[in-house]
Amino acid sequence: MTFGNLAEGRRVPLLVRRSPFFYGWVILGITFTSNMLTAGIAGYGISFFVVPMSEALGVSRAEFSAVALFRLAAIPVLPLIGIMLDKREGARVVVTIGSIIAGLALVATSFVEAMWQFYLLFGIAFGVVATTMNWQLLGAAILAKWFIRMRGRVFAISSIGISIGGFVVAPIAGILIEAIGWRGAWVVLGVGVIVILTPAALLLLRRQPGDVGLIPDGTPQEASDDSSPVPEQAAAQQVEYPWTPREALGTAAFWAMAAAQALGQAGLFGVLFHQVAYMQDKGLSVAEAAVAATVLAGAALVSKLFYGFLAERFGARLALSAAMIPTGACLLLLVVGAGREVVLAYAVLYGFTMGGFIPMVNVALAQYFGSANMGAIRGMLTPMANVAGAASPFAAGLMWQWFGNYDMPFVMLAAFWAIGGLLVLAARKPREPVAGTP
Repeated sequence: MTFGNLAEGRRVPLLVRRSPFFYGWVILGITFTSNMLTAGIAGYGISFFVVPMSEALGVSRAEFSAVALFRLAAIPVLPLIGIMLDKREGARVVVTIGSIIAGLALVATSFVEAMWQFYLLFGIAFGVVATTMNWQLLGAAILAKWFIRMRGRVFAISSIGISIGGFVVAPIAGILIEAIGWRGAWVVLGVGVIVILTPAALLLLRRQPGDVGLIPDGTPQEASDDSSPVPEQAAAQQVEYPWTPREALGTAAFWAMAAAQALGQAGLFGVLFHQVAYMQDKGLSVAEAAVAATVLAGAALVSKLFYGFLAERFGARLALSAAMIPTGACLLLLVVGAGREVVLAYAVLYGFTMGGFIPMVNVALAQYFGSANMGAIRGMLTPMANVAGAASPFAAGLMWQWFGNYDMPFVMLAAFWAIGGLLVLAARKPREPVAGTP
């Protein structure tokens, strides 16, 4: 049997056959890019639009922040998308169509004249597809299948794309707003999503190594005339139990991790949405706030590989708690400080500790429940976190109106981080529901 006929008799794509390295690194590149664009725009970049769009549309910051709530429209479809990502062509279909919809929604956002239009286009249209293409679903479901032994570093590298989004995409958004206005900035960002992500997903994305004659971490399947290929799923089961969604739901670890992720995302998105406005309220200029936001993203970028190797050495549970608990403490620096030096110290320390949260959540879930049904398991766990992540920016905006500053909401967000980290410590790896590993 030739290499081209591996993977259950299906022809291996030409790009895979001619790749000089393990094709999983190509998949990693696609998830990296998707994380960069979705986080750079919806996470870091939106902070630069708060002030100019609120003023232009004549709305309060609470009304503007409510756009995050409309991302909850994704909740009914997340379990279905998770199941689809576990199917053979599911990931390619989801990202190809999703990236086109996302790009067109951003372009259309440049024409909004009322907040309901912004809620519909950016909150629902862009928010729903961005949720399916980011680290929570796409990265978690696909990378867990392509890598087992190197999961710590691979999830870390993939999530570096999130920091690159803050380090590159978000400042570009700020520069574009200064140069061509917020309407022109949305057009450029929308076109960029389509041009960069759509061709990569359509031509290169594959679900799992077994579909192209490989097994996880880069070992080729042995092929001979009298041997049959070993499915990737079976190879994965040799080292980890393939938990079903129902089995995972019955464990205390699932619910502890779900709550911890929800608290972490509440802290993450609430801070990212309002931190630039908070810095401006403290007297920093837009340029100074942009520098601090960029430093924060850079610190998060550097830390991800550190936490990835920490997970491979000590386990994802300890690495994740070592990220979340200090993050809560570091966030308080922004509350007590007003000068540029203190804000920059916050940016470095908060960015470094916060940077370990996203990759370690994914590694922990894969270590706990395996890769076979990670898309479906992620589809069940993600809605709770999305509710918290969407409500957090809105709640912070309301509290800003009530108290006249961001001090109280940011103290609350710091507490969320710390409580989430303590929950992670309690979430020990569950026992397999049957004796032994298949």
